[in-house]
Amino acid sequence: MARFLMFQGTASSAGKSVIAAGMIRLLRNKGLKVAPFKAQNMSLNSGVTLRGEEMGRAQILQAQAAGVEPDARMNPILLKPQGGNAIQVIVRGKVWKTCSSFEYYQYVEDLWQVVKESLDSLAQEFDFVVMEGAGSPAEINLRRKDLVNMRVAKYCNAPVILIGDIDRGGVFASLYGTWALFEEEERKLLQGFLINKFRGERRILEPALQEIEKLTGVPVLGVLPYLKLHLDEEDSLSKHLEGGERQVVGDVLRVGVIRLPHIANYTDFQPLEREPYVKLSYINSAKELAGLDLLIIPGTKNTFSDLAWLVEQGFAEAIEGFLKAGGLVMGICGGFQMLGERLVDPWGLESPKGTVSGLGVLAMETYFAQEKVLRQVEGYLADDQSARFAGYEIHMGRTHFKKAYSPFLVIDKLLGQSVQHFEGVCVDKRIFGTYVHGIFDRASFRKRFFDCLKQQKGLPVLGIDIKAAASWEDIREQELDKLSIVLEANLDPNFLSRLLAGQ
Repeated sequence: MARFLMFQGTASSAGKSVIAAGMIRLLRNKGLKVAPFKAQNMSLNSGVTLRGEEMGRAQILQAQAAGVEPDARMNPILLKPQGGNAIQVIVRGKVWKTCSSFEYYQYVEDLWQVVKESLDSLAQEFDFVVMEGAGSPAEINLRRKDLVNMRVAKYCNAPVILIGDIDRGGVFASLYGTWALFEEEERKLLQGFLINKFRGERRILEPALQEIEKLTGVPVLGVLPYLKLHLDEEDSLSKHLEGGERQVVGDVLRVGVIRLPHIANYTDFQPLEREPYVKLSYINSAKELAGLDLLIIPGTKNTFSDLAWLVEQGFAEAIEGFLKAGGLVMGICGGFQMLGERLVDPWGLESPKGTVSGLGVLAMETYFAQEKVLRQVEGYLADDQSARFAGYEIHMGRTHFKKAYSPFLVIDKLLGQSVQHFEGVCVDKRIFGTYVHGIFDRASFRKRFFDCLKQQKGLPVLGIDIKAAASWEDIREQELDKLSIVLEANLDPNFLSRLLAGQ
């Protein structure tokens, strides 16, 4: 039977997901077989397992930290907001139902059985289960409906570490306030505080650390420095979407990603943030198309709603002008669907209107089906077999073409099985569309594709050695190792010794 450890935070984005991933890597490096677990996750960034199950990207990252295959048991409930107070509920990796947030809480006890079964199953297979809470465990209005914080900790008698984000300010008040709102039984499980994202010298904090320990009787187990890590983020609160200036080299390709209201899986673009030949920005206005070389319409949890937003914001006319002026356009998943002539939703999955007009860039129609497509895929750029990618598909829509287009990709592996079929659209190497997320993760694909775009724009191609260029997978492994080293260096060594000894 597995041992347990749980990370909770005083608020969302305190660093629970990343710290849990670092602890998982640390324990794995000590020779333990570790599984991540988050009972209920609310995120628009999801991925697909080898079994064709949908789960949160944060738990996929944590499974990668553990060196094990992601499994929907690690995130048995995934909530995906899709606008208008509607939530798509994913249970054990498959769509269960769509309901309002109020209606969702009527199913709490049924879902609690799912949580227990998933956790019990993992505990039979692993040495250690590192768990993550959600938001704050001290939301007193949600205490009786809890599926993810202290109810889980109490179920498996897991020691809890409470994380506070000092970068936001008010960290000691948030730690003390959370402790104060805990019930006595919950306080007994609280093993320590962890202060995250500290910029400065620890000795400045010492008086406050001693005071919070005196007030609560709970030890501070560590102070972690502020780290800028290149790891998958969980939700749209990420600072990645805020843009910001980055040093770039020479003649760069200026890439703009539209920040849709329901943007999903924007982790697709994180690999581009490191490339010296790309200047990436997230745009909110049609006026920002000026000066771009490539415009990307990303994935979305509500294609119909975000398409209406694009039209309202003037993007439809602006994209038409952008293309006529020589701009390049790419649509991924929902963004790909928007490029077509019509979107049809006969089941009212996203829109009560049933049928709406698309942007009309491509001669195609997309019909929304009740069953979601969930699959891992591998393949290559249609005109270059050396430019390989590995990604995944998550979509309700099925697209039908009214005319023949050149394919963008060739898929040669589907859910681990060998296949051979074309995917997506490439029009004159100026307009691209695909359902595949994650195509920029591998350096070979990234370099070849952007070389092609730079040639289209008359920009010089950099002589980068593909063999020397790091894939996103390599970068992720390096960052996870770095994170585990920082954790081990800054956590109380006595706590780590007791944890490893099972005390």
